[in-house]
Amino acid sequence: MKKIAGIIGLASVCAGVILMEYEATSRFGGAFILTIAGSALALLASALCRAPEGYEGANGLHLRTRNRPSGPRRRVRFSPGQLRRKWT
Repeated sequence: MKKIAGIIGLASVCAGVILMEYEATSRFGGAFILTIAGSALALLASALCRAPEGYEGANGLHLRTRNRPSGPRRRVRFSPGQLRRKWT
């Protein structure tokens, strides 16, 4: 009985999403679909750029370590007053 209730709930959620997409497409036209598609492609591209490189050999999948540092780099910028104090 719980499986049937879950399937009915899933079907109603899917029907609601389809109805919302239909309404958005009819109101906003193709621009809405192009915006969503562009966002999805940008998300996929960023995920592929962050993925580790590797190769599959006879022993399985081997991943290479990253050469670049992970995390944001801190940039130090000196004001002209700080540079003058150091040199004089």
